[in-house]
Amino acid sequence: MKTYTDEALARAVYQIAAARMQAAGCEMPCTAEAFAVISAAAPDAVSYPAMAALRNPDFLDAAYILLLGREVDAPARASWQAQFGLPETVFRTNVLTTILRSAEYQRNPVPLTGCPLPLMQEDGQNLLIAAQAMPERLVRLYQKMPRPVQKLAKKLAGKE
Repeated sequence: MKTYTDEALARAVYQIAAARMQAAGCEMPCTAEAFAVISAAAPDAVSYPAMAALRNPDFLDAAYILLLGREVDAPARASWQAQFGLPETVFRTNVLTTILRSAEYQRNPVPLTGCPLPLMQEDGQNLLIAAQAMPERLVRLYQKMPRPVQKLAKKLAGKE
């Protein structure tokens, strides 16, 4: 019996789904790389480090699916396509800032964790904190904690 890693299993499922979609005259909404990240994601939070290895187009697909619960629509993809050549940090900051500020995200916010990008609003407030309704003081305190204490805090909060 062959054993699979989670990523290998996700890629195998992707290949089956892609073949069936193609037979039906459709295309998969993302690449195998993005699908592997999406299928490994937790249902109640999005981990930025899990998406960090993706190329800009795949990052866009994963961000939309994980944070908004839908694939990128054609007009949005057309506007983002011109920015695919930007450096990763610039592109990703733009994508995440746009998503986190959107009314669609505000209706059903999914916490974004481990994001090192400077996501700031015009007033200088951290957009992640504002979007996720966490007191900035609490977030700063958490960020200063040693890694083992952070893990314990997550466990106590039921997030791990």
